[in-house]
Amino acid sequence: MKPLESLLNRRSYCRKKLTYPAPNDQELRSLFDLVMTTPDHGNLKPWRFLVVKEENMPKLALATLEMYRQQSPDGKVTEKARRSAKEIADSPMMIIAISNVRPEHHVSLWDQQLCGGAAVQNIMNGLHLMGYGAFWYTFLAGKALKPILGMKPEDQVLGAIAVGTPIERFKRPLKRKAPDDYCFEWQGLGGVHTPLFSDKKSD
Repeated sequence: MKPLESLLNRRSYCRKKLTYPAPNDQELRSLFDLVMTTPDHGNLKPWRFLVVKEENMPKLALATLEMYRQQSPDGKVTEKARRSAKEIADSPMMIIAISNVRPEHHVSLWDQQLCGGAAVQNIMNGLHLMGYGAFWYTFLAGKALKPILGMKPEDQVLGAIAVGTPIERFKRPLKRKAPDDYCFEWQGLGGVHTPLFSDKKSD
């Protein structure tokens, strides 16, 4: 199968659709070699990656519960938060992508943040090509979690990626929307954009 054909079958797998094993150290090295190809204005590498392996997942779950508690108006942890923490504890691995921006640099924060997001997508694509599955969780790290993750106040979690091996019965292609409604051809200043792929384009 050609690489592009494989990527067309990429999909996300929630925690319940993942099992063991997770990537080993050699595979992780290959994965992060791929991440280093991410387009990067200024060559800043505005990211850090924390890999949480199986033995430390329960510790991460406890830290997450504390974050939920601090974010709760009444200081209580909801049942939904407890379920989320259990899913984390049961995950084979998690890769936490953290922004490592430089506000003083001439490269804008917007560029740096977009670069970090692109790095996360490279992780998702790389894991798929290696035969693993993943799910990209996003959240705002609270005061309780930032020190645990070694984050600066201006840093943010770009993604907490649950990683594992897809359970076989869930490995099926998804029906996706066609790109026709989202892609257009520019027709010059003052021109009306025309559909890129539609047969109805004017001659």
